[in-house]
Amino acid sequence: MNVELVEGLKDLKTGALLNLLAVLLIFFSMGMMFATFGFTPMREIEPEEILGMMAIFGVFALLFLLAIILSLASFVMYFKATGHLKNYDEKYGIGRKGMILEIVGVVLMLISFIPIIATGMKLEETHYAVSGGVIAAFLLIFAGAIALIVGAILFGVMLIRLEEVERDFKVAGILYFVGMALSFFTGIIGVLIGIATTVLIYISAKSALRRLSIA
Repeated sequence: MNVELVEGLKDLKTGALLNLLAVLLIFFSMGMMFATFGFTPMREIEPEEILGMMAIFGVFALLFLLAIILSLASFVMYFKATGHLKNYDEKYGIGRKGMILEIVGVVLMLISFIPIIATGMKLEETHYAVSGGVIAAFLLIFAGAIALIVGAILFGVMLIRLEEVERDFKVAGILYFVGMALSFFTGIIGVLIGIATTVLIYISAKSALRRLSIA
């Protein structure tokens, strides 16, 4: 039994579980908000209702923050998993490259706010200066999106290659591609397929670990 493979599968399993918990928290918090305010008729808010609304918004914000923390923890576990799998077999290193590209993509998108903010603070600048700031922000967002897409593709390829360890990983990898493609056209369907992919990653990793422990 290879230690690196086992640790990689354990981290994949944990990352998938954390990701599922984050998604459940997001759906629960949004459902709570909709159930509270979605069926409330438009009327003037009474002063005594303000505290109750503030409490609900506070719970929503807390759950959403917890979901973000779980998502970040999930990403860290996936990143660790790709490192272990790369050490086990270099062909799985493509997943680590994908994760690094996704980090670069997120950083580029965050940096894109700098020229936007700078442009907003200098409204007295010429039209060319303002246009330059907007173009710079657009280019950073575009480059970040490309990095995220390529990174996701590389991670999906790693999942497909893990078919040698557990065959259901191939299905997860294919669904990963389908969900990513559909998210650009039909967001909700892409999200649902993404959830199904995460469930498959969890089940595949758990099944592979069980089989390796018996072998």
